[in-house]
Amino acid sequence: MKIVAVSGSLTAGGNVEALLDYALEEYANKSDVEVEKFLLSKMEIAPCKQCNWCLRNQTESRFCKIDDGMGLIYPELMEASGLIVATPVHFLRLSPTTANFLDRLRPFVHGNITAGAMRNKVGGALAVSWFRNAGIELALVTVNAAFQALTMVIATPDLGAFGGGAFSSINGTGERLEGDKRLVLQDELGLATARSVAYRVWELVTILEAGKKLFDDREEKQN
Repeated sequence: MKIVAVSGSLTAGGNVEALLDYALEEYANKSDVEVEKFLLSKMEIAPCKQCNWCLRNQTESRFCKIDDGMGLIYPELMEASGLIVATPVHFLRLSPTTANFLDRLRPFVHGNITAGAMRNKVGGALAVSWFRNAGIELALVTVNAAFQALTMVIATPDLGAFGGGAFSSINGTGERLEGDKRLVLQDELGLATARSVAYRVWELVTILEAGKKLFDDREEKQN
């Protein structure tokens, strides 16, 4: 199976990437998993213009009128079984960069070729905030809402109701250590929720693909 992982932070090598990498370590010993990771800090992702080009003009090689980094991500999502999106929390919500990425998945809802392509794929959400009560839950719910719009299956972790959430300050207090830009790696509970999301994505993909095989076999016998 292929899992696409996206970091929506503009801070290269920071807390969001660290949390995402920790989650993806879940697949280190799973030979059946291929991970394709995209760092939006190194890509240009423009906002969706709602121009409706994708409703009528898609081709096999071009899903969106805007020619930018999404052109690399779209084909990987077509082949993927799961998607993990990690966002920083900006002013009680997900980052604008992550929002741009999610908005640009509109072709998978309305595209004349790609509509419905994300159906029954599994989505997992991760978020990092600086301190407690800063908007982790809202950020996660917003990412999950996009998964719902895409008719995806949401991977709920064993710990946490909406996804994997962690703090980038000491115990979520807003206190930092001089020179340490990856304090999220000290949030043990946050790390556990992120790893649980990654596991649940794998678990659900495994179950869904097994079920689809049985369904397809039954349809073939009936026909």
